[in-house]
Formats: sequence, C-alpha cells, structure tokens
Amino acid sequence: MHCGHLTFPILALALTAFGAEPVGGVSTENTSGTTPAVAGLAETARFLAGKEHARTESYARYAEQLASGWKHFEQPNLERMRSWWRGRAPANYSTVFYPFSGPDIENALVLFPDADSYLMFGLEPPGAIPDVRAMHADAINAGLNELKASLSTIFQVNYFFTRAMAKNLGPGSFNSVTGLLLFFLAMSDCEVTGAKRISIGHIPGVEITFKRNGGKQQTIRYFMVNVADASLAKTSPDFLPYLEQQGRFVTMIKSASYLMHEDGIAEPTHFDQIRSLILSQSDFVVQDDSGVPLRLFARDTWRLRFHGSYAAPTPEFAKHLQNDLKVEMQRNSTGKLPFSYGYAYQQGASNLMTAERIQ
Repeated sequence: MHCGHLTFPILALALTAFGAEPVGGVSTENTSGTTPAVAGLAETARFLAGKEHARTESYARYAEQLASGWKHFEQPNLERMRSWWRGRAPANYSTVFYPFSGPDIENALVLFPDADSYLMFGLEPPGAIPDVRAMHADAINAGLNELKASLSTIFQVNYFFTRAMAKNLGPGSFNSVTGLLLFFLAMSDCEVTGAKRISIGHIPGVEITFKRNGGKQQTIRYFMVNVADASLAKTSPDFLPYLEQQGRFVTMIKSASYLMHEDGIAEPTHFDQIRSLILSQSDFVVQDDSGVPLRLFARDTWRLRFHGSYAAPTPEFAKHLQNDLKVEMQRNSTGKLPFSYGYAYQQGASNLMTAERIQ
C-alpha cells in the first residue's frame, strides 16, 4: 500500500456490526461494516511505537526520538517499579479498575500484568481506531508529531496533565486515547489482537484485546465518562450499574486530582458514588495520596501499608493535606520509593499506600 512517499502494509481496521446485542451491559457499534484485521492492528501499534522498519527519514527520526525518550525516562522508571513491586502485589486478581486513568495503561501493566481485564475511564473521548491505510503521508507525519507531543509529559514525570490532555488528544488521529493505548501496548511488548468501539448507553468507549508473550488474551475497556455525582445521575446512569456487574476487582489510583477528597457543602462537585464503589467492591487498593482519603479506610476492614515520602501535596493541591497520612508515613513508611508515581515525581518524593481487605 502506498500513501504519498510512505509505504506501509497496514491492513484495514474495522469494527463489529452496528447495533449488536449488548454483552454484559456493553454494546458494540460500527461505522465501516468490514472485518477487523488482526495483523493490521498489531502493525499499527508497532508503527505508532516506532518499531516498524523505517520507510522514510521522518519516520526514522520519530522512531529514534521515541526510543530515546523511552530509554532515558520511562523504561528505567517502570523497571524500578516492577522490581520494587515484586512480592507486594495481591496473589490473585482478575479485573483491574483504574479510575481517572486517561490512556495510562502502562503503569497498570507493570503493577498488574496478569489481569484478564482492565477497566479504565477519563474525560477524553476514545477517538478513532487508527487506520493508516486511509491516510496520506502528510497526515501520517502530522499524526506522529502529535503523538510525540502528547507523550512528552509522561516521559518526564510518569503522568498526564488533565488540561494538556484536553488540548493535545485528538478524536481521530494517532494521539487519541485509543492511539495512545495501542502505543503503550506495543512499547510493553504486547501483541494487539483486536479493537472495537463499545458503549454503555450514551457513554462511548473502546475495547482492545492483546496478548503478552504468547499468553492468554487480555482486554482493556476505556470509557469517556464524568463520574461526578451530578453527572452520573444526569447523563450516565448506567455506568455504576455496569461496574457493579464486574464483580470484585483490584483498584489502582494515580494522579487523580484529589477528586474523591471533595466533601461538604462548600465543594461544588462531589465524587461520593465512585468513591463508595471503590471501597465496597475492591479487595485490594494501591494508590498515591490523590486517591481515596486515608480516613475512609476502616482499620477493621483493611490492612494498610505505607511506602515512600509524604509531607504535603504539590502546591496546586495544597488544600488536600492529610495530616493522618503524614503521621503514618513518618512512623510506618517502608522507605523512599525508587520510582516516580503520582504528582510528587521527583526521585524519592513519591508515595504509595496499599490496602488489602481483611473482611
């Protein structure tokens, strides 16, 4: 297949039939009417990750810059996290719930590599499943530059800025949530085996299946949804019932803007419902200080462990200081973390709490 001056043998990417019967509360939809091509999806993911053979000088530069950023910033951090986490993860889990995640599947793959499914959501639209075959070379080069720009922050600090995502993530190009998910899967040596749009009522989403090292098939489901209490009631009443149908899960929370800290009539937006669901449906929680406030973890229900350093939130979130967490970290922390996790990304400044349900 020839697009301008860029030759790339991508097969057609497609979706399942529009109006298919809901499965577990999730419907699939279609805009193309053709059959997904597994090889094309895998190639697309590798292409976005700079892992295809260079066909142009611009792609060769793109691949080199990505490889450099990954090698110097992201890969070492993930390797340190993987090594430190060994022996601390729960023995058994099937579903990983990652609220307020955006497209950050890579940290979930490090902490919980063997999950059957990953449930994620954010405010950003899932975007289109990339179809390189339908794009001209100029559009491909522009899309790769957009993707590279979207990755610059996470390469530096291991999280996405919400405001930057709203500005930089596009609905149809490589830097959509779907494009980023494909990118991270390829960078994590996963083989993408399928992708389709899904929905829960009016909530749009994407489902991606993949395998690691020839192992079992695993599934990511990402949804665009505002889980503030008022928004759930008004526009997304089917979302929490859908989550409740997923059974028990482990929950990871990272850089969640302290949304679940909002309490009292002085706060304009509450997230009580999603917070309550996490506390009732999780068997294990791992989070930084931006997650569920420590005070809500009952000591007769949870076995708590503290890791890293905590003195105060970053200045932007200063009002969410947790004095009880500060005391626990000073008294009971297992020591500084050798990796970056959350807003306090400087070496040795991050914090984690794990909570294991005991009854």
